[in-house]
Amino acid sequence: MRRRFAATAASAVLVAAVSMTPALAHHPEVTDEGGNSTSPYKYEGLEVKYDRDWVTPSTVGKGKGKGSERGNAPGTSAPCVDGMAADFFPCDGIDLLSHVSHNELGTTFVNDIWGWTDAKSKKDYALVGASNGTVFVDISDAKRPEVLGILPTASTAGGSSWRDIKVYQDHAYVVSEHTNHGIQVFDLTRLRDWDGTYTTYDVDARYTGHGSAHNLNINEDTGFLYSVGAGPFSSSPLPNTVTVDAPSSAAGDYLANRAGFGPAPTVEGLSGSFAVVDDGTGTAEGCGPLVGFPAGAIAIADRGTCAFTQKVANAQAAGASAVVVANTAPGTIVMGGSDPTITIPAVMVSQADGDTIKAGLPATGSIVANDPPPVCGTGLHMVDINEPKNPTYAGCFDDHGYIHDTQCIVYDGPDADYTGREICFNSNATTSGAGGLHRVAIVDVTDKNDPVSIAREGYENDGYSHQGWLTPDRRFFLHGDELDEQRRGINTTTRVWDVSDLDDIVEVQAFANDTTSIDHNIYTQGRYAYASNYTSGLRVYDTRDLAGGGLSEVAFFDMYPENDNATFEGGTWSNYAYFGQKGVVAASSIDRGLFILQPRLSRQGN
Repeated sequence: MRRRFAATAASAVLVAAVSMTPALAHHPEVTDEGGNSTSPYKYEGLEVKYDRDWVTPSTVGKGKGKGSERGNAPGTSAPCVDGMAADFFPCDGIDLLSHVSHNELGTTFVNDIWGWTDAKSKKDYALVGASNGTVFVDISDAKRPEVLGILPTASTAGGSSWRDIKVYQDHAYVVSEHTNHGIQVFDLTRLRDWDGTYTTYDVDARYTGHGSAHNLNINEDTGFLYSVGAGPFSSSPLPNTVTVDAPSSAAGDYLANRAGFGPAPTVEGLSGSFAVVDDGTGTAEGCGPLVGFPAGAIAIADRGTCAFTQKVANAQAAGASAVVVANTAPGTIVMGGSDPTITIPAVMVSQADGDTIKAGLPATGSIVANDPPPVCGTGLHMVDINEPKNPTYAGCFDDHGYIHDTQCIVYDGPDADYTGREICFNSNATTSGAGGLHRVAIVDVTDKNDPVSIAREGYENDGYSHQGWLTPDRRFFLHGDELDEQRRGINTTTRVWDVSDLDDIVEVQAFANDTTSIDHNIYTQGRYAYASNYTSGLRVYDTRDLAGGGLSEVAFFDMYPENDNATFEGGTWSNYAYFGQKGVVAASSIDRGLFILQPRLSRQGN
């Protein structure tokens, strides 16, 4: 695994009284996925394996090899032979191509996963969610993946375990249940310029119309993003915008956090020329009295060794109308401190944005407070991303309450009444506590200003309506309930819904395999469904005969050989099977990191 150094400092929304680097959040939060505390710690019993606790023939006695952090050959492939891979992982019909450990990823807890295939280079990348950010892994050589680096979380407040990633037009969109996280936007084409070292990346844009969110889905045909389980920004200051005017090379808008002291920027804003501070020390920190500062200008100062209040007070004394502090680490923080004599607003921009703005001087511009975000509940929070770096609020559907996950499509299924309409298929759970309502719900979101409920049905043995995915012909919806195994004492169950008539959806099968593990995320590709079940691993189901015999299991790879308990103590969170490389599946394991797998489905008539 190529990883030259481990720069894992996170971008955080913190209150700091002096210019210090924010710290990582190392521990997951203690609430369940609906935000309700049902136990002291959802992941009770989780033991993270930071390095591999198993070996394969390809890791033994190979000497030094390309790209390995410790100098040993990086290969970790192991075929499935006689029901085992590497004499460690139970399997059937799925080979292990490679494994990336937590230490190699720079993580302590892995959650969701998505992927991206670069249309220009044809390279495949796994986008691995973690408690501290999103890690980018080049898996183009599936047996020797390379870890490129991390996009740190936009916030560490709340200590959340959850993160979700989707892709649209070469941009990754990331949400988290961290407080005030919003939606991070990252231009994935930047990965083409990787320099071979573990890189800490910064965002290209950030949507702040909501704070936390549990999940998101993107309809790539329409360019609309749907956040679900979202929460508003808390009482901490809302982000602001620093605008640099043309013809500067830095012309554009830059997200900024206001200081925790002094007056806030206004929606009307203030404008003027930008000027970098000079206190005679050869730095732009502004820790001493300023020299030659043009009165009335907007001061730009670097984060550094002195208190934020000291920088702003010095700029104010020199006649500055406002202060923009450029961070010296990725992301931004809320600048803390107290000084009642400060009468000008101060904001912070990220390190990358600060560098860009300073490189574009001389320039004029403004600082404005963003309009308050729209009030939308925990249902479908709709965002227009047709301009990928300019996400804008588009609409809201909250009539059904909390939506845990969704898949939104331009409908092309058998129900002619809805052909061409934009339809969302929702896993709807009003609460994770006892007595909650758990349903599959369908909503027409064609008109973002007037979404319409089409169907909403419950089911037997419910525990927590979690996630589902349509078959390619749109006739069936495969649905998982996360807590039915634990609360109802049943085996791992996937419900098959006939949704060929959207107004009258019917559950036609509750398929249970031979394990007791909690199921989590399921996705379909062709005739197969790929299900991530916590302690029993990746399970592959054949969907050819859903109208007759129903689902059948054809392959599996168990990433948690310890047991198949109905617990959250370890195992796989999710999977992604849509890479350019045929037959390659990436699966995330909360306790062991990233697995690159290859089901032998071609040998079974795929």
